[in-house]
Amino acid sequence: MTEKLTNRFDAEAALRPLKAFQRATVEHVAARLLTDPDRVTQFLVADEVGLGKTMVARGVIARTIEALQDRVARIDIVYICSNAAIARQNVKKLNVLGDGRANVLPTRLTMLALELARAGGIRPRGVNFFSLTPGTSLDLKEGGGQKEERALILRMLRPILSDEAAASAFLQSWAGTQGWETTRAMIERAPMEELIATRFRSAVQGDPDLLVAFEKLAAKAKGLGTSDSAFNRQREATLGRLRTLLARESAHALEPDLIVLDEFQRFQAVLTGNDEAADLARRLFGFIDEEGNNARTLLLSATPYRMLTLEGDSQLGEEEQDSGEHYREFLSVLGFLFGPERAPDLLADLEAEMRRYRAALAQLPQSQPEAQGAARKIETRLRQVIARTERVQETKARDGMVKEVVPALRVLPDDLRDAKAMNALAQAFDAADVTGFWKSAPYLLSFMRDYDLARRIELAKDQPTQAQRKALKAALRCQLSHHELEAYAPVEPGNARMRALIDLAFCDDLERRLWMPPSLPSFGVTVPASKVLVFSDWQMVPDAIAALLSYEAERRMGMGQARGNARAHVYSEQLTARPLRFTVTEERLAGLRLLPLILPSPHLARVVDPLMLSHGAPLPDYAALRAAACARLEPLAKQIAADCAEAEREVTWDWAGVAACDLTQAGFASWLAPGGAAEREGDETGWREHLSALRAAGGAELLGRPGQAVLLDHLVDLALGSPATCALRALARQAPDLSLDDPALLSAATKIAMGFRRLFNQPEAQALLRADSDEAYWRAVLDHCARNDLSAVLDEYLHVLREAEGLAEQPSDVALPQLAEKVLEALSLLPAQIDLRHYALRGTSIVIDRQHRRRANFRMRGRFATRLVTGGSGEDGTQRVDQVRQAFNSPFRPFVLASTSIGQEGLDFHLYCHRVVHWNLPGNPVDMEQREGRVHRYKNHAVRLNLAQAHQGSLVEEPREDPWARMFEAARQGAESSADMVPYWLFEGDHKVERHVLSLPFSRESTRLGWLNRSVALYRLAFGQPRQDDLLSILDSAAAQLAPCELDALQISLRPKPIRS
Repeated sequence: MTEKLTNRFDAEAALRPLKAFQRATVEHVAARLLTDPDRVTQFLVADEVGLGKTMVARGVIARTIEALQDRVARIDIVYICSNAAIARQNVKKLNVLGDGRANVLPTRLTMLALELARAGGIRPRGVNFFSLTPGTSLDLKEGGGQKEERALILRMLRPILSDEAAASAFLQSWAGTQGWETTRAMIERAPMEELIATRFRSAVQGDPDLLVAFEKLAAKAKGLGTSDSAFNRQREATLGRLRTLLARESAHALEPDLIVLDEFQRFQAVLTGNDEAADLARRLFGFIDEEGNNARTLLLSATPYRMLTLEGDSQLGEEEQDSGEHYREFLSVLGFLFGPERAPDLLADLEAEMRRYRAALAQLPQSQPEAQGAARKIETRLRQVIARTERVQETKARDGMVKEVVPALRVLPDDLRDAKAMNALAQAFDAADVTGFWKSAPYLLSFMRDYDLARRIELAKDQPTQAQRKALKAALRCQLSHHELEAYAPVEPGNARMRALIDLAFCDDLERRLWMPPSLPSFGVTVPASKVLVFSDWQMVPDAIAALLSYEAERRMGMGQARGNARAHVYSEQLTARPLRFTVTEERLAGLRLLPLILPSPHLARVVDPLMLSHGAPLPDYAALRAAACARLEPLAKQIAADCAEAEREVTWDWAGVAACDLTQAGFASWLAPGGAAEREGDETGWREHLSALRAAGGAELLGRPGQAVLLDHLVDLALGSPATCALRALARQAPDLSLDDPALLSAATKIAMGFRRLFNQPEAQALLRADSDEAYWRAVLDHCARNDLSAVLDEYLHVLREAEGLAEQPSDVALPQLAEKVLEALSLLPAQIDLRHYALRGTSIVIDRQHRRRANFRMRGRFATRLVTGGSGEDGTQRVDQVRQAFNSPFRPFVLASTSIGQEGLDFHLYCHRVVHWNLPGNPVDMEQREGRVHRYKNHAVRLNLAQAHQGSLVEEPREDPWARMFEAARQGAESSADMVPYWLFEGDHKVERHVLSLPFSRESTRLGWLNRSVALYRLAFGQPRQDDLLSILDSAAAQLAPCELDALQISLRPKPIRS
């Protein structure tokens, strides 16, 4: 009998954050996997994109641990997702224990031996949580992997190698010598799970052909380097075999009880294939322990197959019809879910029922009873292994709160001249057609990087033909002028799509803002601005968008112009001025007046709360809000004035007056004391000297006698505009159990304020605020923060950030430092660097100029807009994706994010974006759903705008209350449905998720949109509620004769039944 787990786990705490429809799915899935008499070992949750499948998985994990804790001593949870960025985003949410009771190991399967040893080994009793990615853990047959993997292989194989030096040279592969030796040393020092190493050596020795091939290639490696392509192919193949063996033997260390495959459509081949990767996957999925306990597999995917094709659909063009491959793909997924023993019979019955269903749909309305009957039979079968919830049925307009916008694009004569020149250039160099490039991006010569035409020009540059030189001369107009860029001259967008995007991106004057306007402002009117998420098919487009939009934003902000004592400068000049700094020069402390912006004031946060001052409707204007704050601050102003004395030169009241009041509170005083937590929040030289000066000034008589009006105006500026005090108020709403002078709150607020210091030290911020001198800059910062409602911005941001980071259930002392760190990360994103190419003719040759001012390239910055480049190798590529996602999901820049569709499944971009731009339409409806699903998610931006519009006037004066929590709860209680889709995913009002389609007139894409809408309807017929307009586009003649309830009855609904309270 297996020893039972101690310290029993109760799933209820993990299930509490789930919404009603998510909880219903969890209970249904748990029953099918764990308790039903006819339970299954595989189940698919196919909820529509953005409905929180990760939270459902969290609930299933909790139920699994709860159910198995009395039956097994060790519980292994394996989470597999398509890339490391998604893993980092979701692992916190999935770890239902979250208190050190789970051993969480995010790793490559090949590196498991090190990760296990580092974590003290697999827990023989308790919960082990493994996070893997299939591209780096299962499919290893190609590529040499990371150098850390190769160094580990060398260490493990050392006892059986005849020539370690040769093996090291072979495994070094493309790594530099210094980097390889450093990595080897690190791997050698690391603790290692010897059992896996022993199994791996035995496996290699058991494959004599592999060992012989390895040692022969290793013997050749010393003299060949990396230039021999034939040798490199052999090296790649051998390394792939070694990595696969290591992964297989590492997998034996796992005893999975539950495997979660997230966005599994990205790696379906491992489910049904016949290669080594599929064999490795089957070992995991089919695991059975000594006592007969099976591994259970939970698949997550909003789009588990591409689409369902109706045979004989005459509305589809020849290119858009297929031979039923999509349908076979659907059946293949079902075959995996039903299992090899049950699948043949069940699939045969299901196919027959699907044929009857499709035939009945084609004969509507006469065949309505037959169609409904077939739908119910299909539902019964599919519900055994699939659950799907959709949002469309919850909206009155049945549009899923999505609005389509198709602007009229302007193609100018110069655009056509560019097209003619680029096509002639491509023909001259016998390159592939570039018409698609011209449609998608301007200034092709600057941005086309490694495309075919660029490579051909590179090869021919020394001896081009006369025709090639003539074509290039005519095409030089299709590149950016470095001279014009340096002068910040206006740059023509050069492309119809780019013009439309510029109009959209700047329609709310976002170039004049450093953060998004709040959805629930404290004063004035709501500005319903949105960030913009752009998807394109071409890799050059994100570069062009990031470069040109950011350049235009800088130009509109006045970058490059003379400011105060600062001279004008050119675009490429790197400005280093940092006006907000804590320097010490000749015993003078330069940053004393910056201190009230960085150190929070509990007294100001308590006395002045813009939310309470603006309570009710209509909202006050800015002047009225300041007047109300002024009235609240009069007692403090009198107290400070009474403590002030005349001073000839030195003045302290403006930077130490508020701190003198706060130092009377024990919590603040201990936090600011020498050696206290405040000293640890700054890493700049001079920080501690400034704090020491503040303690001295705050404990003595204040110097200077300001007039009452001046003093009050200054206090109002600090109360409404100090980043630290605004952060303290917002953090306090997330931690009502802590006093305002609690060190945890004060430290978190200071960390956030340090992030704002970075922001306001950026050249763009300095150009926007345009202070006359560094001495006056801190005042400009206060004024900008107050006028741009920073307090309301942080209230909203911290509310959504806490849930997005999986911290909603964490205690305040755990959540606060992590929230502050995430805000700091969002404020610290470095701009993208976009390299430009420049072509010129010199004599009879072509010069590709990559030199500019002694730097390798002319580079453009991407801060207002940036690109998201997935697929970057190694930790650096993944880390950049994480940083960009964190910043885009904040109210701060970038305001435009451009990417290709590849690799975006599962990533969230919804917190401040409700506009999705389809630069190019995707080739199938699944990609359309996946793109828009990045922003149509939990508490998305459009939902919050509508919620604030509806409930702003109903807020009551409650100090320390989170206004967003109150509004969502009020809306939930007033919702007609009890499933919780409203108000968290849907809340109807003036704002919707916007689908912007940038199709050129008379192009194929102008007709493809209608096909995509029809295809979406076809796709949904298998799984749930189609949008009404999509369905009518397929069945319009029959639907006109059917009532809405009759249309509903035609759909195959796989939504779990709600839980009865």
